[in-house]
Amino acid sequence: MAELMKKELKLVLHPMNFGFLALSAFLLIPNYPYYVTFFYTTLGIFMMTQTARENRDISYMMRLPIAKRDMVKARFITVMLIELAQVLCCIPFMIIRSRYAELNNPVGIEANIGFLGISLIMLGVFHLIFLAGFYKTAVNVGLPFIWSSVVFFVMGAIAEIALRVIPYLRDTCDSMAAAMQVRQIPLLIGGLLVYLLLTWLAYRLSVKRFEALDL
Repeated sequence: MAELMKKELKLVLHPMNFGFLALSAFLLIPNYPYYVTFFYTTLGIFMMTQTARENRDISYMMRLPIAKRDMVKARFITVMLIELAQVLCCIPFMIIRSRYAELNNPVGIEANIGFLGISLIMLGVFHLIFLAGFYKTAVNVGLPFIWSSVVFFVMGAIAEIALRVIPYLRDTCDSMAAAMQVRQIPLLIGGLLVYLLLTWLAYRLSVKRFEALDL
């Protein structure tokens, strides 16, 4: 697995995976739908997967004594590392944004802990649709990404509607005040748990589909 991860990090990562990390600066914009930040994360993962396909990454690995399960595991770990990096890059910009918290974000949720929790759930669903969809054929990346993108933006819209009708989200999670962000920690923890569960389900489904392919 260590050698597979070296291959993923040295040969599979796309330059835009690093470039999109800088888009965490979107959180500094007072009027902006902040979930778009993580959409670009998914776009980078799509570009990485597409480039690996064009470079015949799977064909290369199939010639090596590597289990299909390990190939999938390495890709999932790589994706999760990219997403973790995006979350970590968001934190300093969230801190800077809190310095002018009086400029509320009328477009949607504030750049706070609750935002990260909901974003993790959206990324977990992305895994279930895009990654599991890709490993159904190990070739088609376009259609799974289209579906995952549609669902991502629908989930973003639902999250914004919920922010206005569910008391906990409306009264607690649409604030950058320190006291309120402490009360948002359960949403962050819940979002992380859902993210891990959906990612595990996506991994299991991806392995099942990939092992069934006759390559």
